[in-house]
Amino acid sequence: MGTGAFYSADVLEPGADWRLLVTDRFLGAFGPSTSVSTMSTLWRIAADDALGLDALVGAIPSRGVAAVDSFAIAALGRVATFVVRGGGCADVSVGGRVRRVDARGSEPWYVAELTGVERFQLGPLQRSPGDLTRQARDLPIDGGVVFGPWLGWSSEAAAAPRSAPTPVQQPAQPPLSSFDPHDTNVLGDLGRRAASLRRHRGEPPATAPTPETESATAFRLGDRAPERVDAPVYVGRQPRSPRVTGGVLPRLVRVDSPSREVSATHIELRPTREGLVLTDLESTNGTVVRQPGTGVRRLESGESLPVVPGTLIDIGDGNVIEILAYR
Repeated sequence: MGTGAFYSADVLEPGADWRLLVTDRFLGAFGPSTSVSTMSTLWRIAADDALGLDALVGAIPSRGVAAVDSFAIAALGRVATFVVRGGGCADVSVGGRVRRVDARGSEPWYVAELTGVERFQLGPLQRSPGDLTRQARDLPIDGGVVFGPWLGWSSEAAAAPRSAPTPVQQPAQPPLSSFDPHDTNVLGDLGRRAASLRRHRGEPPATAPTPETESATAFRLGDRAPERVDAPVYVGRQPRSPRVTGGVLPRLVRVDSPSREVSATHIELRPTREGLVLTDLESTNGTVVRQPGTGVRRLESGESLPVVPGTLIDIGDGNVIEILAYR
């Protein structure tokens, strides 16, 4: 069977094509400015079965001249994980209904997990998704890196028998050097999977993050003393750690909830190089967030959101967590 991936044969103006990456586990569309060296690194990681989604996303430069400001990645599986940033998006068909997953202005990225995915396309926000079905002129791709306006996948194509390879005349490509959001169905326990996205540089796991490698933030729960966030923090009535990653032991913070408004493991706070990321771990009653200058919003089940000092997180039963700058 093939990977189920395909891409458009349309030829765009020089420098406008996205870089499209395909393996049997990952599909990715990266903005036109993505460098050769970055794509080479991402290909090596995506093709290595020993490395996961966290390593792939962590290897994408987010600062400096090599920064990739727009991308969309899909990790295939029973539950498909989508990670998007900037001008990248994923148009996804679930139950015959097309939903768009975009970054919603979130930094450094936005994550969603969807079950029952039938087909999807990755690419720029400006494109119109249509019905996401593969057209006769679209080109199949079983693996590698190519240029194109967008990258697609369908479960029907993935299940079809692999036919004998036929040479395809590819259009000439320029060298690399020339180069409704609320309708999104966000599902899954990001605490177990995509919310653990972290920078991967190939070094052995550290015993703990350091001030030089992680953002300096802290949190305060009610009238308790502030605690620095130098490892993943799980908060709930009876919190449990979904897993231990990178040799860093997570911190479990128990809260009282007489009316059981707070779930057993309600939220995760995870430090990253770009800042602190809050994830609602499929809580029963949701998580209310008030960020400085942006008002109040309720996180959807499984949704991740970067948070800054001054943010207030209400998980229910009077339990309010304040995000602080670490001094």
